Amino acid sequence: MALGDFLFPHVELKLVIAHSFEADVESARNILSNEFLTSAARVRLNKVDLQRLGLKDGGHASIKSKAGHIVLAAYSDEKVTEGLAVIPYGPWALALVSIPVDDSPPQFHGVSLTVTRTEDEVTPLESLLESS
Repeated sequence: MALGDFLFPHVELKLVIAHSFEADVESARNILSNEFLTSAARVRLNKVDLQRLGLKDGGHASIKSKAGHIVLAAYSDEKVTEGLAVIPYGPWALALVSIPVDDSPPQFHGVSLTVTRTEDEVTPLESLLESS
């Protein structure tokens, strides 16, 4: 193991974009509400993956795919299988997905991610909207 891997451990995971009841309800009320932003700007991980990253619930995770990079609050979820990162459907999840230029559907599941612990702030919605 390289010194950088010890200081900044990372985990290779697969993306699953899922509907979140909490985020769906809040987006229906007001997509710009703090409640929506809090419920949609998170990633749920298996507790083993969370521990491998050295994170506690609410800690920030840098998440990179070929399509993009975001920072989310990470939480343990016993229903999430080890090796998966579950992100609610919304602007943060879509920032990690490549949108095809032809008529083929985008790939929402199984996208390869590199997840690293970070002290950076959660990616603001405004920066996602500016880059789209």
